[in-house]
Amino acid sequence: MAETTTSPSPLWNRNLTLRLATAAVLIPLVLGAVYYLPVKGFLIAWGVVILAAAWEWSALAGIRKVPGRIVFVALVLAFQILAWYWPRLVGWLAATTGQPWLMKAVLALDHIVWPTLLFWLGFGFYLRTWPERLVKQVWSRGLRVFVAWFVLCTAWLIMARLRANFGNASILYLLLLVWIADSAAYFAGRKWGRTALAPAISPGKTLEGVYGALLACALFAAGIGYFFLEFSIKDVLDFTLLALIVVLVSICGDLLVSLYKRWAGVKDSGRLLPGHGGLLDRIDSLLAAGCVLYAGFYGREMFW
Repeated sequence: MAETTTSPSPLWNRNLTLRLATAAVLIPLVLGAVYYLPVKGFLIAWGVVILAAAWEWSALAGIRKVPGRIVFVALVLAFQILAWYWPRLVGWLAATTGQPWLMKAVLALDHIVWPTLLFWLGFGFYLRTWPERLVKQVWSRGLRVFVAWFVLCTAWLIMARLRANFGNASILYLLLLVWIADSAAYFAGRKWGRTALAPAISPGKTLEGVYGALLACALFAAGIGYFFLEFSIKDVLDFTLLALIVVLVSICGDLLVSLYKRWAGVKDSGRLLPGHGGLLDRIDSLLAAGCVLYAGFYGREMFW
């Protein structure tokens, strides 16, 4: 979610221009990748984005030397490769051992969404309850590195499963939710922002910005559900509620990266994207949002 402040300035106008110019370039590229790349092509493209974000996050996590950062990126890549070949590996083990029940292990790729969701909900609770403690009690470097690795790996896998199981429309919907939430929070915070959301971690984010994001995304989700998907009123309400949870959890992704930046004493994760900072700054909300949407879609198929 975008940083907001309460007083316009020439610098803000310049940053807004840079943000819009960068977005004008990125949005067609992203939409093209979502719509025109096959599943494998999308997974590779998303994997490259995650690896680039891993490079930025490694520095925030306290890995200063280049060889160490390369190892961190390699560990993220190793997870991607393992997940890519996991069904084949499980199939080979089942055939080799003569134990067909081992094929159930393929479902681990889908069930990883549940511990991921628990992580984000737990972080959100801790963040809301003891934000100052999070800032003052810096995690050990080992924990910082592990959490960064876990978040990046699960974000790649869950987006991969979302694309494979629910199609490119699900990815587009998720991206639009996050973009709308980010933009609405930015402008609502600029206009009405008074109450800091987590001042110890990210002073520029406001509760009013969050309310603006929730309102905008509720209207968007309800409109999609009613007019395009032709859901019943009950299903529209469920669909809208899921969107609101997606937005709330996406804020946790944003604040987790902000926490790392606060620990590292930097404003942005990098300088790759003018007006946006680093690539990690652009996808931080998405890292958390995907697990909620996938849990909602996958859980509905499992239990309803």
